Amino acid sequence: PQYCTNFVMMMRGYSLLLHLLLLASQAAAQLQCQSFAQIYDNGTELCENMWGDAFKVVDNISEAYTMWFFDDQNPNAPISQRLHPTGNTSTCNLQYLHKTLPTAEGDDFTECHPWKEASCCSSNTANVTNLLNGYGPGYRWDRCGALSQACERFFVQEACFYECSPHIGLYRRYGGHACDPASGQCTNVHNASNPGHNTWEVFKMPIRRDYCDAWWTACRNDMFCSNSGGNYFACALIPTTPNVTTPPPEVITNETTEEKEVLAPGLIALVVILGILLVAVAGFLCIVYRREKSGNPIFTPLKDRESKMPSQPSIAMVNGKVDV
Repeated sequence: PQYCTNFVMMMRGYSLLLHLLLLASQAAAQLQCQSFAQIYDNGTELCENMWGDAFKVVDNISEAYTMWFFDDQNPNAPISQRLHPTGNTSTCNLQYLHKTLPTAEGDDFTECHPWKEASCCSSNTANVTNLLNGYGPGYRWDRCGALSQACERFFVQEACFYECSPHIGLYRRYGGHACDPASGQCTNVHNASNPGHNTWEVFKMPIRRDYCDAWWTACRNDMFCSNSGGNYFACALIPTTPNVTTPPPEVITNETTEEKEVLAPGLIALVVILGILLVAVAGFLCIVYRREKSGNPIFTPLKDRESKMPSQPSIAMVNGKVDV
């Protein structure tokens, strides 16, 4: 019948429906914006959640780095000497937009001035425009609206620290001196043939708690991406609204965020299950019809079954005897 003839077409229609639902789910994963105080409870959560595994917050200032300084001497130098006396900070171990060696920059090197005398970044990298846009629109820190000047300064400081400091290279995830191989989450040796080994990722660099707390205080009322707990890298994967550089913030509650993130996958799972059941039933009915048409039906009337059954044996046969 027409039902079986259109079975393949029904399968195609279901595949199209599933594809559209997947597209709808992706559209539902829009950029969500909340205040820093809503996303992070304190400076520790900010530093440890925003950048994934890059940083860990430490109370002891003699065993932790700062992302900014105003002294003539870099306070991070004695920290590296204390924690990693055999580590090499005469090279730029991170490699992305970085130089090979930390060298002095000219008088135009003003944005990231603490590293002017020994910098792993050039003056072209170290200006606020390129720091903001260097990694693409997904990595802009103002995607939820312009930040206050006090808040933005901390993002500039972190960017300068990452791009310019030779000390951060000690904590390169794949090929960093500070790695503890026993953790199974980093390596001291970079394997260029392993596609999972990049040259830019930082792992568990200790950062001063007072610095992270100051960052949180400066930004607590500013808006930031709240997807995935405010993880910068996860937020970067969410497309920016076309032709909008800084979309207006959407103030939402934690409950709303959880509802949006859970509803779409749950709906898709339900549709997939129902679709599988529908296809299974349709396929079974089609098989039943074809067996009927071929004269070998799966289900036969009860009378037909009884007519095909052997007659009841005689008592003599049951007793193992044959009457002559």
